[in-house]
Amino acid sequence: MKTFLVAVDFSEAANLVVEKAGGLARQLSARIVLLHVFEPKPAYVPMGETAGVVIGAAWPLTTPQGPPDQETRLNSLADVLKAAGVEVECVAVVGLLVDEILEQSVKYIILGSRGHVAAQHFLSGNVFTEIVPRLTCPMIVIPAKSDG
Repeated sequence: MKTFLVAVDFSEAANLVVEKAGGLARQLSARIVLLHVFEPKPAYVPMGETAGVVIGAAWPLTTPQGPPDQETRLNSLADVLKAAGVEVECVAVVGLLVDEILEQSVKYIILGSRGHVAAQHFLSGNVFTEIVPRLTCPMIVIPAKSDG
């Protein structure tokens, strides 16, 4: 069975991405892994007077539990898919977004694009530009705005 990874950030676009991914999963008899990653806050480490500041993730990668409703929100998105007959697994983790997305063993990665044109994201230095060079499976980008 095909498995789609759908990374969600609980933005307004997440509902549309989940809806579109669910429709695709039904058509292709696929299951969905809904992934939400709670990233640790960056640590600012002074490196001397002339070296400036290095920004990185706090080590070890521990952080307080995410918002208390994080799993509830993830399960709410899953319930919509389950009601439509799609098999769903929910995964909520603390980690680095790109690494967590790429560590999932799936056939396809489905991400939402917040901009009007998905291609803009490939040029803007965000998650897409970090994922693309490391992809080992196809990625589907769903625009945040629906044309109907």
